[in-house]
Amino acid sequence: TTKIENLDSNIESVKVKLTKEDLKEIIDTIPIHEVAGSNYPDSLKQFTWKYGNTPPKKST
Repeated sequence: TTKIENLDSNIESVKVKLTKEDLKEIIDTIPIHEVAGSNYPDSLKQFTWKYGNTPPKKST
């Protein structure tokens, strides 16, 4: 990031919380058989979003 406003935006993005339904919609967008290979080395998989502890989205 080379600009402060981009850094601010990146920092704010940490506040985004996704529900299980949100994640399912994202995952279902591209079927897994259409993706070749892994995005992460095995040693880093434990740090991916699948192992995150995100609280559910509050209803409005």
